[in-house]
Amino acid sequence: MKPSRPALTRRSFIIDVAAATTALAVAPRLVAATPAPEFRSRWDLTPDRPWAGPEFWTNPLQDWRVAGGRLECINAAPARNLQVLTRELAATGGGFSLRITVGRAEGGPIGASKAAVGFSVGVQGPLRDYRNSLIFGTGLNAGLRATGELFIGDDGGAVRGALALGDAVGVTLQLDAEPTGATYRLKLSARAVEDGRLIGEVERADVPAERLVGNLALAANFGSALAVGGGAAAKKAPGVAVDRWWFSDWRITGEKIATNDNRAFGPFWFNLYTLHERTLKMTVQLPPLGAADDRTVRLQVKQSGTWTTITSATMDPAARTALLRVEQWDDRADTPYRLAIALRRTDGSATEQFLEGVVRRDPVDRAQLTVADLSCNAHFAFPNTAAAAALAKLNPDLVAFTGDQYYESTGGYGVNRSGGDASALDVLRKWAMHGWTWREILKDRPSISLPDDHDVYHGNLWGEGGAAAPGQDGIAESKGGYKMTADFVNTVHRMQTAHHPDSLAKPGKQGITGYYGALVYGGMSFALLADRQYKSAPDGKVPPTTSGRADHVIDPNFDPKSADLAELELLGAPQMEFLRGWVKDWRGAEMKAVISQTIFTAMATHHGPRNDYLVADYDSNAWPQTARNAAVRELRRAFAFHLAGDQHLPAVVHYGVDAHRDAGVAFAAPAVNNLYSRRFRPDGVDRTMGDYRDRFGHPLTVLACANPQEKFRPGVLAAEVDKAAGYGLVRFDKAARTISIECWSLLADPLEAGSQFPGWPVVVTQLDNYGRAAVAHLPEVTVRGATRPVLEVIEEATGETIYMLRMRGVSWRPHVFAEGKYTLRLSEPETGKRRELKGVVASSANPEKLEISV
Repeated sequence: MKPSRPALTRRSFIIDVAAATTALAVAPRLVAATPAPEFRSRWDLTPDRPWAGPEFWTNPLQDWRVAGGRLECINAAPARNLQVLTRELAATGGGFSLRITVGRAEGGPIGASKAAVGFSVGVQGPLRDYRNSLIFGTGLNAGLRATGELFIGDDGGAVRGALALGDAVGVTLQLDAEPTGATYRLKLSARAVEDGRLIGEVERADVPAERLVGNLALAANFGSALAVGGGAAAKKAPGVAVDRWWFSDWRITGEKIATNDNRAFGPFWFNLYTLHERTLKMTVQLPPLGAADDRTVRLQVKQSGTWTTITSATMDPAARTALLRVEQWDDRADTPYRLAIALRRTDGSATEQFLEGVVRRDPVDRAQLTVADLSCNAHFAFPNTAAAAALAKLNPDLVAFTGDQYYESTGGYGVNRSGGDASALDVLRKWAMHGWTWREILKDRPSISLPDDHDVYHGNLWGEGGAAAPGQDGIAESKGGYKMTADFVNTVHRMQTAHHPDSLAKPGKQGITGYYGALVYGGMSFALLADRQYKSAPDGKVPPTTSGRADHVIDPNFDPKSADLAELELLGAPQMEFLRGWVKDWRGAEMKAVISQTIFTAMATHHGPRNDYLVADYDSNAWPQTARNAAVRELRRAFAFHLAGDQHLPAVVHYGVDAHRDAGVAFAAPAVNNLYSRRFRPDGVDRTMGDYRDRFGHPLTVLACANPQEKFRPGVLAAEVDKAAGYGLVRFDKAARTISIECWSLLADPLEAGSQFPGWPVVVTQLDNYGRAAVAHLPEVTVRGATRPVLEVIEEATGETIYMLRMRGVSWRPHVFAEGKYTLRLSEPETGKRRELKGVVASSANPEKLEISV
């Protein structure tokens, strides 16, 4: 069955945010605004640091810094630019004027260079959103070439004029625009800083007014970021002369300039928090502040009507995060809070900056708990306004980011693999784009974030417990370990997981940190797993393939048993030990669920843009089979549902170990923006529902699936809809003990009836998560002295715990999978009450009843 194609109407594209429970600002159209007074950059008052300030966005972050009162582009590479966030060219009449002073960061005469520098105006991206334009926008370029030329435009209408640079070490460029009916006349002039003399001037008439709408940028070297890539490759881009440039005193004025001060981004970029067993942990993501900045974040709540600091934390020097912690938090009521930091200037002045939000109460008394499942955001549709607004309408209790919060390609410029601070800043910029999309939602509800392979700059990750990979390429990946340095990986882990409840995970090989652990919230216990970090790699362990890749099997005669080696690991021994303990810990929990990066089955059959058929994929968590089965058996002992992402293929599947549906149910949420499409076409057609065997031999039952279209329409949003991009939500009904899995296409309005992918919602029961057929029953148990009893069923012949769960009420007839004698352990973890009965007989037709006091 193929998913339907939602019509790209204005209604579906711009979701009615006013109806959302959480207020989100849909990106404004380029409309008239009140003309602003003259804007000045004031880097002369900014402390030395990599961050240009809250009014600016730099591309890429690691290539810019404020130093000695000037802004510097410190990487001689194409397409480096800075855009102002709080000013734009509005779709109105009137003129404008831009002025900037520039020079070579190396010092010396500008004429010693061959590169270009100047302005880019009317920068617009395909979605006509100012944030989308920061990444994907193009504009009209105007500036100087150090070879002795001024220019306006690089198209067929470009104009050029002579520039008498002489020995000038600094030049002030001024771009003036005045309307001439339906068009504009632009004039670019250049003056030597030393004496103010005019050294060049050029004019261009008949510039269409629509080209002068959008963002304003300073450009170093010009060029296309998406074309040249990043790192050393950028320096080798043909035909683009490059240099390092400084900029000073940018001034912007005119009737056509619209002010949008609310668009400033920073010093609080975003925050994430969890509330677990009355402990609040909050990560505050800051920009890269400098040594002279205030780097201490204060958490404040109102006491007797006054904002009062209750704790504070200092910024981590690599992750640029401040981790706040408050124990004995009052989790019985919503608590407004604000974050505070002082933004200092070099003249001694400072302004207090704030971010306000709400720490929600623990909804333990509510029948339902809702969890949003989001993953795999390639940011093609950045800032994903429609998805963020839709999520606000759904108003989830908990947000789960299940991996690939960004990709290597996010934001352009490739990746910096040096492993030093440039790498930390590189990943920080991509992480900032993630936070910019979801920040209004995250400040008011708990969230968890699980890094996956692309988060640590891998195509695929077999972590081998933190080992170092033998290289940086894809071949090295399949040999196992991390390609990036341990410091880089730990920085990513700190950014994404430091706000999680305290983990028992100890640092692994190379000192790489672990982050698996438990979260109890809203009467649910979640096991947060790292299902890549300890996984064995295939290369050198399994039979060689004929595909040219150690992880892709294309041989139709492949025997999955040949790859099932007992010594291979999936979750790893320490994490399995945690999981076994979590299965038996029911404090505060009515139901249980696992959240990890990917599902434990090999569902996808066709991969990538060519729709290649794979017989088996070792990147899937169906392999290694023995380790996979051990993990799935643990999950089903607690009747745990599984939330995940990674597959880029929206699906609900019922796991099997020995038979179909004898284990739990899992949801693979769609990619938010789909980089790499996958399909489930087991017989070459979209016949998706029913019982199958995956390519590693596991029983697999498909309950719902949304394959992408065969061809993708042009246009960013249309293509993402055709790729089955979107978002998911899981509703845990603790009273009814049901689980409703819901799933929408990217532009769907979740409040409209029938707006979900075909086949959704899917509703299963708690007991479906151990769907193995019952062979016998124990006596009906009625518990006295406990209102929320937990029952553990132990087979005496083996000593094995068959399962454990919180009873729904105080009476229940337990089922088992073999006749014989069992031990029943009844407890109430919150009060410490316990009772154990041995020798309880299970039979196929058991009319007996037991009344047990605890």
